[in-house]
Order: sequence, then structure tokens, then C-alpha cells
Amino acid sequence: MTIKINRGRCPQNHPCPSVRICPTGALTQKGFNAPEIDKEKCIECMRCVSYCPTGAITLERKIQAK
Repeated sequence: MTIKINRGRCPQNHPCPSVRICPTGALTQKGFNAPEIDKEKCIECMRCVSYCPTGAITLERKIQAK
């Protein structure tokens, strides 16, 4: 599983509210641009996914081939 940012759903005109609740500092934002995820720091706790008011931060499940 991987947390992704859908830039099309992110209004990018305000500080991202999900950045401040990330417990590891994996979610960062430069100016009012869409946030970015540092995959090395991300523990996939899903706090940012559940807190994002526009649904721009999502959990993407990887489908494994048989």
C-alpha cells in the first residue's frame, strides 16, 4: 500500500491541514503547493488520509499478479 496525493483534488490555495497531524513529519508542503510525502518517513498510519477534507490524500493498494 502507498499513500498518494491527487493534485487535481487538492485546492493548493491554503496550508494543508493534514501536514500538522503527520506524526513522523513525512508530509510536507512548500508554500501553498500540494503536499509531498517522504516515503522513507511515512509509516502509513492513515492520519493524513482520514484528515484531508478534499480527499486528495488517498491510500493506493498495490495489486499483485498471480
